Amino acid sequence: MFAPLFEQGVPEAVERQLEIAAEAFRAGRLRLLNRDWPQPVLDSTGRIDPAVWTLDPVSGTSWPGAGPSAFDIDFRFENGHRDVKYVAEMNRLHFLAAPAVHARRKGDAELAGAILGSIGSWMEANPPGRGVNWYSGIEAGYRLVSLSCIVSALDPWIDTALGERLAAFVAAHGTWLARFPSLYSSANNHLVAEAMGLAVAARLLPDHPRAAAWLAEGRAHLEDRALALFHPDGVAEEQSPAYGAFTLEMLLIGFSAIGGVPGEKIRDRMFKAAAALNTFLDDAGQVPSIGDDDQSRVLLAFGSEEPRYAASIAGAIAGFLGRPELAPAIRDPHWRDIVFATPPPGPVPVDGTSTFSDGGYTVRRGRIADRRVHFVFDHGPLGFGGLAAHGHADALSVWLSLDGMPALVDAGTYLYHSEGENRRRFRVSAVHNTLTINGASQSEPSGAFNWMPRRAQATLEATCHTDRLNVSASHDGYRRNFGVIHHRDIEETDDGFHVTDRLTGTPPSGDVEMAFLLAPELDVSIEGGSVIAHRGDRPELALIAPEGAVIEISRGDAMSGRGFHSPGFGILREAATVVFKAPANRMRWRSSIAVNPLT
Repeated sequence: MFAPLFEQGVPEAVERQLEIAAEAFRAGRLRLLNRDWPQPVLDSTGRIDPAVWTLDPVSGTSWPGAGPSAFDIDFRFENGHRDVKYVAEMNRLHFLAAPAVHARRKGDAELAGAILGSIGSWMEANPPGRGVNWYSGIEAGYRLVSLSCIVSALDPWIDTALGERLAAFVAAHGTWLARFPSLYSSANNHLVAEAMGLAVAARLLPDHPRAAAWLAEGRAHLEDRALALFHPDGVAEEQSPAYGAFTLEMLLIGFSAIGGVPGEKIRDRMFKAAAALNTFLDDAGQVPSIGDDDQSRVLLAFGSEEPRYAASIAGAIAGFLGRPELAPAIRDPHWRDIVFATPPPGPVPVDGTSTFSDGGYTVRRGRIADRRVHFVFDHGPLGFGGLAAHGHADALSVWLSLDGMPALVDAGTYLYHSEGENRRRFRVSAVHNTLTINGASQSEPSGAFNWMPRRAQATLEATCHTDRLNVSASHDGYRRNFGVIHHRDIEETDDGFHVTDRLTGTPPSGDVEMAFLLAPELDVSIEGGSVIAHRGDRPELALIAPEGAVIEISRGDAMSGRGFHSPGFGILREAATVVFKAPANRMRWRSSIAVNPLT
């Protein structure tokens, strides 16, 4: 799978990418999930210090290591407000893969020795089944991919004794994955990672007594999940473009490890998934932050920052399937391009309106008021399966970018396991670009990764099959508590969009609030019945309030959670949330989004 990286030339940008990763490792610098680990992470021999494998870079404290069973570690609660995602990210070992490729390409024996020594350090610090780094099969699957790349790259420096130790590493992971698979409502992207790991383990140890069973189990789960985790129209069932791209990357690696292209039905679903990702790309090649995004990557360049990750994965699918027409027009160079034979950038997407009736989104791409507009409207389900783990209560929300720059944005994800109240706040309806009644959420979270008992069901009611956007949808999330259905109609105008919200049923008491979160770099001011958003000294757009509505602007409101935007895991910025507040018993309100032309 990784042989092309060693056997052929690579673009200058990719060569530099590998070099930067190697330089960072040599210097003992580690940056993952937007955090810098305390330096140095290397010990006196130049390998990763064994103590670093359990270090939380935020608090400076350590998670349990080689002593307790992984099953006895409460990584979600009572953890001193530490997020286990940070220690898990490092222990995927993917930050060692690019330096290993660089060492092979340059014949750097010293660098190769330090990387292999670091793998030895990991094995010493993390005996099978003990400590925080064995708590999850998904992490074991990622580690096996990293090890596969590292072993492929550094094979010239691996002697018999080390080879036996590495084989034991792989066998322990394969055995663990086969014994403790994700089941039932957890059989989402976790099961894909585990299946990917089993396929890789079988490839690395073809003579192992369980290799055939690992391969068969890995293949079965990969084929099953490839269909289960994507709607027939290609939209990810997790209701998150980021998780859709991440799942596709795992499928790519898993099927590549098995060897050969999967069957026609799976190829078609992967094709549609890549095509859907391309539709969600704006003119800068980025997708809106819908649902969860923990910045997970399987093949890592340097750090977790990769703003055009979805575009890179769509390009990789184009190469894997031999369908160059799928290659996006804009993407960043990455060494995964060589692994999957990504074709050159494709044509600029055609303007128009696309509706995904299964996945539940309508996307308008085109020109309005002489501006390039990318507008997304959500009328889809909450998320995948019984947990809907990575979905947000964002039914009937809208997102907007202008000329490839974000304008109406999502609050984001922020953190997973720590800061429990913030995890809830970033998922409920109040922080999304939709309507709430008396502050209630249309779906109510009952934990960090589940929703019970109230979950909104959205319905696409009507759409006009023309380039000009005209769509109507509804959800029932307020029927139980308020006896009403929320409808939202989006109508394109010459200078933007009318957004009409309606309630049907018994008029409720109290207030409705229609919220619009603006990108952090936009400044806002109230002018009469409108809110004007400026980018620098240039008016960008106007949000026009419904007749009789009160305009409120929130910035950094810790009580409601409004006025915050998280552009990446663990990052929090203040932003302006514009709220139009009106009596709920009026039952109908029309807001407008007016795009300012460039002058």
